[in-house]
Amino acid sequence: MLVCYLDDSGKDPQNPITTLAGYAATEEQWQRFETDVEPIFADCSVKVLHTKDLHHTDGEFDGWKVLRKQAFVARICSALSRHALLGMSASAAKEPYARRASESDRKRTITPYAWSFNLIVDWVLTDIRVGRISNTEGVAFILEAGHENNADAERTFYNIRKQHNLAGLLHSISFVSKESCRAVQLADLFAFYSRRHGVTIYRAPMEDKEEVRRTPGTMLNIITEIIPHRPYVATDFGPDIPNSSRFFGGPIEGE
Repeated sequence: MLVCYLDDSGKDPQNPITTLAGYAATEEQWQRFETDVEPIFADCSVKVLHTKDLHHTDGEFDGWKVLRKQAFVARICSALSRHALLGMSASAAKEPYARRASESDRKRTITPYAWSFNLIVDWVLTDIRVGRISNTEGVAFILEAGHENNADAERTFYNIRKQHNLAGLLHSISFVSKESCRAVQLADLFAFYSRRHGVTIYRAPMEDKEEVRRTPGTMLNIITEIIPHRPYVATDFGPDIPNSSRFFGGPIEGE
């Protein structure tokens, strides 16, 4: 069975986009990853990877130099590359999402967080790198516990499963603490830096966006240089909007 570990970034109001990101691999691949990566954490004396602390040189990373942080990330991503099949990052710009939702005639739309989750479910079922496994063995989703929109993502999961008759493929959605799971910590790493890059792209003038897109920065380059990744930042929504996302969040069933 395929298992997708996901984490979010950007839920605070000052962030213009919200991001959900993480990695897909089989159960056996995740078990081997945990075995491979644990000695690296022990060697670097890191108990839990909180990427915000890593970025700001705080908490367990107090006093670390830039090169030491980059070397640590390179080591854990190298271990991940031997097992993960695909990294995914789905982001939604909050203001245009809210505006398009208010303009629609729908009774209620899902949150940008659940919209991002919906897009990742679509990728998992259709991407050439993981679609075969998910469509034969099925897939489970594991997200970080404690997010205020987890209930929304859970409703979205079961609505997709019911609407598209996917009970045989979408096996489960569950939630674990970041402290107990290295895979969620790696999802946090990708979510944090892909969200920051997405914000930079979103805020850049139109004529600069392509150049900004091609220069994600050293840390995100390290994260993405070995493992296949699929990122997307939606900046407008709805079927009639040029270049917008076609995955506009629909009404929650029963409401």
